[in-house]
Amino acid sequence: MAIIEGMLKQVSDTSKNFFIYRNLLIHMVIREIKGRFAGSSVGLLWSFIHPLIMLLVFLFVFVYIFKLRLPEYSGSTGAAIYLMSGLFPWLAMAEGILRSTSSLIENANLIQKSVFPIEILPAKAVIAAFTSHGIAILILALYMIITKQNYQLLIYLPVVIIFQAVFTIGIGFIFASLSVFFRDIIQILQLVIGFWIYITPILYPISMLPEWARSVMYINPVYPFVSIYQSLFLNGKVGDYKMIILLLMWTTVFYLVGAFVFSKLKREFADWL
Repeated sequence: MAIIEGMLKQVSDTSKNFFIYRNLLIHMVIREIKGRFAGSSVGLLWSFIHPLIMLLVFLFVFVYIFKLRLPEYSGSTGAAIYLMSGLFPWLAMAEGILRSTSSLIENANLIQKSVFPIEILPAKAVIAAFTSHGIAILILALYMIITKQNYQLLIYLPVVIIFQAVFTIGIGFIFASLSVFFRDIIQILQLVIGFWIYITPILYPISMLPEWARSVMYINPVYPFVSIYQSLFLNGKVGDYKMIILLLMWTTVFYLVGAFVFSKLKREFADWL
């Protein structure tokens, strides 16, 4: 019991800093986004252009070459919405994980030379990624609300995005901590994420998988998020209650473990950086 209480206290202390230093966090998120697009002629619109180009490539390959069709939707419009509803949140998560993993190394001088709530660094990287990619998600949501009267998105979409961001921060805590001691983590993670998208039903419907593969999909922590996004955009419903339980479970597990690992190791960061 004492071990659990100690773990929860460390997680609580780490989480508490987000509220205490919330103004600093907001400032750093804004600075991160501005710095990313500094000197660009279209600025933040690149956050929409980049996923749109990827979407067009995937549409051409999967819809027009491989003839991807969803049984419940006719034509290519349903397939396009299906791809976008999974791809846009995936890109936000993937960028959030990669940028948060490298956030401590990139800010080594700040960590070494000042007393600073360093848990803010992975968090601001994730929030900045979700904010910038949120433009594409917002445009898709507005399209579905206007054309399909999908008003459920107004209620549930922000909630799912918040849970996914917390989930991503938890993963970011883990890999940001490990990257301080093992610099190859970032390169390995890039390979893993590149592979991960193909074993998650984003570019294809889960109905295309054999029964055994569908069962295995439940241990993929990203699957419940993708499934709920797809259900929200296509059906205007949150979806299967099992997906909700899995979403809550994976979010809780990764955030608690991530915050605990980060809190446990952060005393060593300055020495290793």
